[in-house]
Amino acid sequence: MNDFELQSRLKGVPVPERPEEYWQDFPTRVAGQLRRPATLEASGEAAPVSRFAWQLAAGAACLCVCGALLNQPLRAASTAMLKKEIALRHELNMFPKHLRILMADEHGMHYLVADKN
Repeated sequence: MNDFELQSRLKGVPVPERPEEYWQDFPTRVAGQLRRPATLEASGEAAPVSRFAWQLAAGAACLCVCGALLNQPLRAASTAMLKKEIALRHELNMFPKHLRILMADEHGMHYLVADKN
């Protein structure tokens, strides 16, 4: 539909039948409705509630994003520590109870097999 067809359709729609008082009071009612939201915002009734709701939602979103971003490195470090602990426990279970001596140096974990008496 182009502009010409739209204009012709709009002009073809009949104006609703209203009493004369309606059309006389119409500009005053519209002006009153336009001033009303500004009056509410200036008086502080509706604006702080909606502003608080938006601030609360933005804060919650920031917390969720920060939590997700901070959780990734912690989860990776936790997983790495868990794998090392599992490997260490596996190595310890390979020895009898009295041969549990391990040594850690710059090259990693080494066995110091010495009988504990």
